[in-house]
Amino acid sequence: MLITVCVLVSLVVLIVGSQLWNHSQLRRGVLFDRQDLLHSADVFHVVSALKLKPGQELLEGVGRYVKGVEQQGAEVIYAGKVAFPKPRKSRQMPDLEWEAFVVSQYATRDAWETAVVSTNYTGLKNEFTRVWSLGMQRKAGLNFVVLLYMLQRRVRHILSGNAATYPFEPVEVPAERSLQVTAQRELLDEIVAENEAFSEDALVIINFQKFGDARQRSANSKYGDSMMSMLSEVGHGPVHIGRAISLEDDVDFDQVAIVSYPGIKYFAEMVQSKFYTSIFGGKQLGDDLSAPTVPILQHL
Repeated sequence: MLITVCVLVSLVVLIVGSQLWNHSQLRRGVLFDRQDLLHSADVFHVVSALKLKPGQELLEGVGRYVKGVEQQGAEVIYAGKVAFPKPRKSRQMPDLEWEAFVVSQYATRDAWETAVVSTNYTGLKNEFTRVWSLGMQRKAGLNFVVLLYMLQRRVRHILSGNAATYPFEPVEVPAERSLQVTAQRELLDEIVAENEAFSEDALVIINFQKFGDARQRSANSKYGDSMMSMLSEVGHGPVHIGRAISLEDDVDFDQVAIVSYPGIKYFAEMVQSKFYTSIFGGKQLGDDLSAPTVPILQHL
């Protein structure tokens, strides 16, 4: 009996250790995300949307912002180029076509408050058409808990014997819409090619979420459950989740959720699949921004 228990414990330790290792490799080598798995509960995260000035080059502009906030003591943990020209927009944010998002980590909330009123930061913001930020407060062990949750989902899927979601089955297109859908697919192919030049293996979606009423929450929970099950199969999923904290315009978001997918091609195939079109109607929130990005921190 004791031997059996030891074997089971060793197996669990091995599986969890493998999950942590794989996630660390994904985070550092694919997403180019610098967040430590475990961090102080005092750290304060800021997610900043950037709108470049006309003629400003993307990598030069984002690189300048990254360098600027790091000079003030912040640690930039993720930077991404917006991959699609018209993501889901929040009605609480400025109505701009954002071009990049940067996630910064400050030692404390007070450190951010000091930095944001400095002349250096004001000058840095003036180099862009607009910089708009939302705070994110995270529990220290949340990354670890999310990893265990996604591992549980993956193990449950394997044991269930259910067919894998990927490769996706394309949605059937009525003959009268074939020309329209063909044009949409050609546009998606162009977007995929453009963004794969920056990163082929990762797509990271920035979500600012305001939860809706009870009916919306129930529908969104079912949608989220299907999406997490799908992502667990391919070793991706949430990488940052935290309570949203208003920093500008007195906005009212409940949560920031930053989720990884295995590349923009995967995402493009997903949105054209029977799987996704069957569940998309369940994505119901009171308000949200959903911006797909490709990692660019490795190019800065």
